[in-house]
Amino acid sequence: MLLSSNLIELILLAAAATGTSATPLAPLARQDLRSCLSSAVGGDAARAQFQDEPDFISKDVNYHNLNLQYKPFAVLYPKTKDEISETLACAVKHKRKVQPRSGGRDFINKCLGGADDAIVVDLKHFNHLSVDKATGIATVGPGNLLKGLVEGLNNAGRFVPHGSSPTVGVGGLLAVGGIGYTSRENGLSVDVMQEVEVILANGTVTRATKNSNKDLFWAMSGAGASFGIATEFKFHTKPVLKELTTFSYNYSTTDKALLTSAMKAFNKLMSDKSTSRKLGGSGILAKNSFYVRGVFLGPKKDFDAINLDKFFPSGATKTFRGGVSWIDYMSGLFQAASNVPGQAYSYTKDLAVSGRNVPSDSAVERFVNFVQTADSGANHWSYLFDWYGGAVNDVATDATPFPHRDLRYFMSAYANTAQETGEKTMKFIDDSILALQNNKPGNYLHYAGVPNLRLGGKAQEKYWGSNLPRLEKIKAAVDPDDLFSTPQNVKPRQ
Repeated sequence: MLLSSNLIELILLAAAATGTSATPLAPLARQDLRSCLSSAVGGDAARAQFQDEPDFISKDVNYHNLNLQYKPFAVLYPKTKDEISETLACAVKHKRKVQPRSGGRDFINKCLGGADDAIVVDLKHFNHLSVDKATGIATVGPGNLLKGLVEGLNNAGRFVPHGSSPTVGVGGLLAVGGIGYTSRENGLSVDVMQEVEVILANGTVTRATKNSNKDLFWAMSGAGASFGIATEFKFHTKPVLKELTTFSYNYSTTDKALLTSAMKAFNKLMSDKSTSRKLGGSGILAKNSFYVRGVFLGPKKDFDAINLDKFFPSGATKTFRGGVSWIDYMSGLFQAASNVPGQAYSYTKDLAVSGRNVPSDSAVERFVNFVQTADSGANHWSYLFDWYGGAVNDVATDATPFPHRDLRYFMSAYANTAQETGEKTMKFIDDSILALQNNKPGNYLHYAGVPNLRLGGKAQEKYWGSNLPRLEKIKAAVDPDDLFSTPQNVKPRQ
């Protein structure tokens, strides 16, 4: 694996703390494992790719974060559940870790196992999608990407709450909760999940619902990658939204006072529980820029009645557009997301802001001043503020593994560099978040969908909070040997 010395140290510490480092295989054992995996997919060489294959890295591994170049032992492309079970048997026999991969959009490449020599099970062939017209229940394979999910459901006149990145896989979406611009009114993807089919570490294929295999269903509703390989989901869908209104406020200026004022206003708006749940959106803070984009789930006349202008300072370039269809709205989001590089040397860190720890105006002021004046050492940096609350808050903290039920917003910081990301850039991001936290990081949780290696051994507690002990207990029951393992996955309770 090729990566910077700073990141090597972090990975070694995480692996030591969680016991995820693998013992190297002897040459004969490696050949035996290769043979076993090839047989698992019926001897189809195209569906069992290994380290020495031409274009293995560019075609089969395809790093999202170029800082973390893990090298899997193999990438498998099974087409049936039996092939997955046989793959798991090979991994168990040879003491290799297994990582399911749905879309592969992963900020720390844990979809490759979080270490060298893992076996990656790519689920691209599990891409079925259907909707029962009578019940509105959608049956969806984990290999669907979000763009395909949206289009497939829209063709049936239905939708579910979800994120806005077209290349995120359905399996990965459900593994962390599934949150997006409609969540303030409709909740999370896991909140509408009705059933999941899972292949466990012992190769058993099982189904779980709220009433059958309840513990497994609960664990798969926001921490799934630690417990098995999901091969099918069933969702409760809603009729597609007929008319939406989009809006934006763009502050492009070198005036730090105006940027600070706009950021304070959005911080206050996102924190106000009385704001209409039909409003959703995000703010992006970058160098000399703060851009708010959002959606109102209804007609423009109802949006106009809210008078959003009263929340924001003057000085913005504004747009408002009514009569937008659901599919046109999502297509616009996907188009914007496609401008983000698929591969980069990058560093990402997040912050979950709840009703208990909303940053003060003074903290926001220090934060904006810091990021606009400090040397980041990066080609580009930005801070994404995703607005939630609403229906997300209606669900109990322990109803799913997703612990952020008092959430107001998530902040995700991104920095891209020309070469390996160094300590200067990582410290810039870390220090900026500390400023927003008012130097009280212990008061905040983090989102499993934006993982960060510098959380070290505290990652699991930060991702799942008070739900972690129950997750560890379930892990011990269904995967006691930690077959599905990365340094930041749930570990079995000892």
